[in-house]
Amino acid sequence: MKTDIRAAFFDIDGTLLPFGWQSVPDSTRQALAALRAGGIRVFMATGRPPIHLPLLHALDGLVFDGYVTMNGQYCYGSDGTVLYSHAIDPASLRSLLPFINREGISVGFIEKDRSTFNLINDHSAEFCARMHQGVGDVAGRIEAAPVYQLCAFLPEDKQEGFLRSCPGCVAVRWNEDFVDILPAGGGKVEGLSHVLAALGLTREQAIAFGDGGNDVEMLRWAGIGVAMGNACPEAREAADYITDDVTADGLANGLCHFGLL
Repeated sequence: MKTDIRAAFFDIDGTLLPFGWQSVPDSTRQALAALRAGGIRVFMATGRPPIHLPLLHALDGLVFDGYVTMNGQYCYGSDGTVLYSHAIDPASLRSLLPFINREGISVGFIEKDRSTFNLINDHSAEFCARMHQGVGDVAGRIEAAPVYQLCAFLPEDKQEGFLRSCPGCVAVRWNEDFVDILPAGGGKVEGLSHVLAALGLTREQAIAFGDGGNDVEMLRWAGIGVAMGNACPEAREAADYITDDVTADGLANGLCHFGLL
C-alpha cells in the first residue's frame, strides 16, 4: 500500500512499551530506526511530561525527531526547540485548590521541568516513589511558572466534580489509577497539528499509533490512525486500522501493512 507519510507519531505506554515490560520490543526498535533511515520523521506523542522521560530507561537508545508531551500541551524538537506550548489558566488552578484539599485528592501540578504534588496518599504513593515526585507548595508554583497539565489520582465518579472546580479544563484518561487534566481545546491533536505545521506537512502525511483513551482523537485526526491490538474499544473504533498486540510486533506489523517498512 503506497502512502505519502512523512511523519510518524507514537504513544508510549501500551504502544511503544508494553505495560509491565522493562524494555521495548526489538521489532519496535528496528522499525523506528528504519523509518528514520527512510526519511520519515519519528515523534513521541505521550501524556507523560518531559521530566518523566529520562526515568523511562526502557526507551534508552531510541532516537526521536521530536516530542509531543503532556498530551500535546508541550512540544519540542530533538534539539530542544519549543514548537508549541499551551498552559492551564492559573485562575482555574486557584479555583481547584479548595476542592482537592477538602476531598483529599492527590494531584500533581506539572510544569516543563518540575512536578509538585499537593499531597501523596495511598492512591499516588507508588507512582510518586517510582517517578521521584514530592509534595510542595502548589499554590506558590501556580504563581511561579506555567502549569501545563495535572495528574489527578481520582476515580471516575469524582471526575465531574473535579472539572466543575477547575473551569476551562478537560480530562483524558489512559490509566485506571489517574486522569490527565488539560486546558479545554487541548489534546494530542493540538500538539500534532502544530508540529506538522512547523515541518510544513499536512495531517494527511502523518501516521499515528496509540492504544488509550487519550489517543482517540489523534487516531481519528491523523492521515492514518493505527490502534494497537491491545487498544481500548474507543481507540479501536477511531482507528483506520487495528494492528497486532504491542507484545506481538504490532507496531512493526502496522508499519509494514502500510508499506512504510
